[in-house]
Amino acid sequence: MGKIAVISVDGHVKASRREYREYVSEKYLEAFDEEVKAAEEAGIPDAGNLNPELAPEVQWDSDRRLESLGAIGVVAEVLFPNGQPFQINRLDDHPRAASAELAEAGRQAYNRWLADFCARAPERRRGQMQTSFMDNEQAVRDIYWAKEHGLGGIMLPELTRDSRSFVDPELDPIWAACQETGLPISAHGGASLPDYGPGGFAPLVVAMAENAFFSNRSLWMLISGGVFDRFPELRVCYVETQAYLIVAALQHLDSMVDPAGDWMGFARTRNREQTTERFASEYLGTNVFVGVSPFSSVQISMDDLVGKDAFGRPLPGVHIGVDGAMFGVDYPQYESIFDRTMGEVATLVATPGVTDDDARRILLENAARVYQFDLPGLQPDIDRVGFDLAEVRANAEELKRKMPRETRAPLMGSAAAGATASV
Repeated sequence: MGKIAVISVDGHVKASRREYREYVSEKYLEAFDEEVKAAEEAGIPDAGNLNPELAPEVQWDSDRRLESLGAIGVVAEVLFPNGQPFQINRLDDHPRAASAELAEAGRQAYNRWLADFCARAPERRRGQMQTSFMDNEQAVRDIYWAKEHGLGGIMLPELTRDSRSFVDPELDPIWAACQETGLPISAHGGASLPDYGPGGFAPLVVAMAENAFFSNRSLWMLISGGVFDRFPELRVCYVETQAYLIVAALQHLDSMVDPAGDWMGFARTRNREQTTERFASEYLGTNVFVGVSPFSSVQISMDDLVGKDAFGRPLPGVHIGVDGAMFGVDYPQYESIFDRTMGEVATLVATPGVTDDDARRILLENAARVYQFDLPGLQPDIDRVGFDLAEVRANAEELKRKMPRETRAPLMGSAAAGATASV
């Protein structure tokens, strides 16, 4: 069948401070220069969330990044921010600024830079545009700008105290624009977390404990609000939002909308409406996709992921499944599996019951379908950096043995971490 490679649906990029300056509007240059001066005087490195084994330049040096990813079998990426102008916390994937005006200026600068960065390898990058849903007309303009400038999707904004809930039908023009342009929406982990106050160990533990809930809140809003029924071609991807909670939430939602449920039947009769046409889990693989990132059996066991036992028989309950799952490396952030990628690929491929077709979908084809990568156009790069599934399966134990010990399991929010963290 030839070689395949990984399309990672979770990569992070930023410009260097010097390069960002070229993209900041003149009106905000003085504020930007003051920000840079303060950061440099404080000795803050020019990097966001970065694994210490990697150089900051892999975030903005196009050729160096392609070479580094190719060495681990990654042929293309979906890209999220790793720092943008005016953000307060340099480690925040959902940048917050001191004012709404500066936040918008920072988003605009980042988007302009991101479009240019993706244009250096347009067949291999799908940048996710930063926007706000506070102004429908502006958000719609942003979506069409993203399409016109070669970006590959829209990053779902955070839900804040001032935001409209995603069940609000007034947001329909935004969903309509995404459907018309064919741009998917990507919800990234870490969104909408409350302010836990001054930094320290306790706030960090609380944030990690609650991350999955806040990162996935939009999922049950979109489903229960009937967004996918009004916009059947809309695709929303949940990336690094901790897969275990998505499965539990969908299973819970299935029971809530069950027509046989007495309480929900009463609620529908009382309100004279039924917004959802399917069970929540039935949107998986058609409208809802899950970027398991950092991809690891520590986060979710492979049989639970694909929903099949060792003999290929369907397992009971809700599972993401081979049509809904995608592979994320989270390069180059601290928790990235860049040093474990081929071992994790081997874990998937060698799982009893997982077929070559299953593996191809999760590693490559689902991401290509959702984010509109041209697989025939990518094939020369796949042949150069990719791998043969039969060879991976034959050498799976050796590839898994060479993986560094997993020390980042708590960041993945896994109930199975204790059983597999020593892999």
